[in-house]
Amino acid sequence: MKIVILGDNVSVHIQKWINAIAQYKSIELHIVSFEGGAKFENVIYHNLKRFTNTKLDYFLNAFNVKSLIKSIQPNIIHSHYATSYGFLGAFSGFHPFIITGWGADIFDSPKSLLMKILLKYSFRKADKITVLTEVTRKEIKHLTNKPVSLIPFGVDLDKFKYSPENQEKEIIRIGTIRTLSEKYGIEYLIRAFANLYHEFPHLHLDIVGDGPLMSFLKNLTIELGVADRIIFHGYVNQNTDFDKYIELFNSFEIFTILSILDSETFGVAAVEASACGKPVIATNVGGLPEVIDDGITGLIVAPKNVAEITQAIKKLVISKTLRTQLGQNGRKKVEEKYNWETNVKNMIHIYEQLTKKDIQ
Repeated sequence: MKIVILGDNVSVHIQKWINAIAQYKSIELHIVSFEGGAKFENVIYHNLKRFTNTKLDYFLNAFNVKSLIKSIQPNIIHSHYATSYGFLGAFSGFHPFIITGWGADIFDSPKSLLMKILLKYSFRKADKITVLTEVTRKEIKHLTNKPVSLIPFGVDLDKFKYSPENQEKEIIRIGTIRTLSEKYGIEYLIRAFANLYHEFPHLHLDIVGDGPLMSFLKNLTIELGVADRIIFHGYVNQNTDFDKYIELFNSFEIFTILSILDSETFGVAAVEASACGKPVIATNVGGLPEVIDDGITGLIVAPKNVAEITQAIKKLVISKTLRTQLGQNGRKKVEEKYNWETNVKNMIHIYEQLTKKDIQ
């Protein structure tokens, strides 16, 4: 069976899907994306052309993608992200055609009339629509009347699991793994940490990620006088440097995901943290309250609310029992709802239904 995936190969989440699907021996897998990202064996990559380095490039590639898909003659095509790659898949005119909406494409894009028109066009052409969270499935009803399946990003439970080996007995580490941009609220985490800096001298903060706010955030830690107990690790790719990635996760006692916008519809890192038995402090935006149960697998706080973030951290710092209980509950929830192997099989089942072919 020939499958074409249209999606941003720079994304670690796309890379995970590609690697998982490539394990099926009966699949010949083609990826259509702009250049970049990890490459896997037994996968055929087709690079889109850069003309302007803007979103206009998706439109300028539309006829080339249509011709490419015609030449490949796949059994099915699957677009990840409903606007950009969703449009390319829709414009190709090929069927069966699947779109997976990620979140920001559904929540943010309709604010533009042009993007809203493109979304409706893409969904009209789709034979199947899937999303990552229930909150996105509800939001998408404003754009299409078609049924929408829920298949979240999952976690490999054999790789993401609790390990005390990297924890330091005298230190409690708070961790976050995010792009360093305004959307992800890292500034408020640093300010909350500063509030607890003198009260808990054994408290440290680890920030994993890169982005446009790196210099600003580093300067903020100096301004607040807390830079000596905050480490900026930079970007760590879990697909190409998994050992370091999981080592960092298991060095944390507390994980935070403090996004400030509703377009944060899933939060894969929060699921990964729960799988590792870590209590998670998350903001009440988008799909995060769907992933983290307040008082059960973690603590929910208001976005940008430094006082609430401070109190949530303090509550977990002073109670190892609570940290352990929330972490154990989180692991159980991930096993029940976010098992990567199960979710991949669910997507494969959709492929089989649409093509009426068995995949081995």
